[in-house]
Amino acid sequence: MVRVKGVDFSTSGAFLKNEFYNLSIYKTSFWFNFVFTFLMMYTVGYVWRALYATNPNVSDVPLPQMITYAVLGIALEAVLHPHNGPQIYMMEQVRKGAIELDILKPIDFQFYMFSKTMGVMFVRLVFLVLPSLVIAHFLFSFQIAKIVQMLLFLISLLLSFCISFLLNFFIGLISMVTMNIKNIYFGYNALLRFFAGQMIPLWLYPSGIKYLSDILPFRGIYAIPMSIYVGDVGAFGVIGDLLFQFSWIVILLVATRLYMKYVFKRLMIQGG
Repeated sequence: MVRVKGVDFSTSGAFLKNEFYNLSIYKTSFWFNFVFTFLMMYTVGYVWRALYATNPNVSDVPLPQMITYAVLGIALEAVLHPHNGPQIYMMEQVRKGAIELDILKPIDFQFYMFSKTMGVMFVRLVFLVLPSLVIAHFLFSFQIAKIVQMLLFLISLLLSFCISFLLNFFIGLISMVTMNIKNIYFGYNALLRFFAGQMIPLWLYPSGIKYLSDILPFRGIYAIPMSIYVGDVGAFGVIGDLLFQFSWIVILLVATRLYMKYVFKRLMIQGG
């Protein structure tokens, strides 16, 4: 067992096994998610086909590349923005008065939540996202990236997962102070949907909005890995985008560590 200052690396494997176990139990829920993802892929693909049929000059990007971008955005939502993310778990634990049981575990709380979320992400990636994309390849002309693009995409995807987790974790910490984050989470979702470029590429946005999206961390969740996958970014652009993602990970990691320290101190003063 490897431990580094309260970080137990065997924990990730334990949560991974737990998610496999949950998948074997809740098969009906999995198949509903799979069918929903498939229907959403078909919908966005159909919408872009209709737009290009009406106006072929709607974008400089060819239709197959645009469909690949849109379909990939739907598929990645299952791992980058799950509806049962760490913020929801933390809020429910706070409302049940059981969050202190998680905090008092002999493991760093943030790493504990990261391991839980990573287990969910890996299982969904293997059993939900990849099968969906295979079907999309045959039915919707989803393009398979070249080897170099695929490797860069996977690196960017890992960074985007870290950004998504840190943002959700920060919102979860807010629930320890406010007890309820539904309105906050609704506002966060709205910002994410608009500035992340999940369904509508950011290159189609007006210059003013695009400038703002280039600064915020949200494009590091969807737009960057998806643009790398479809080959819309040059070599120097990829390096810049990966540095952008890494920089936001550092910023958010420092911010969450400082805020977690403040929140835990407040909980101790209030008696948990």
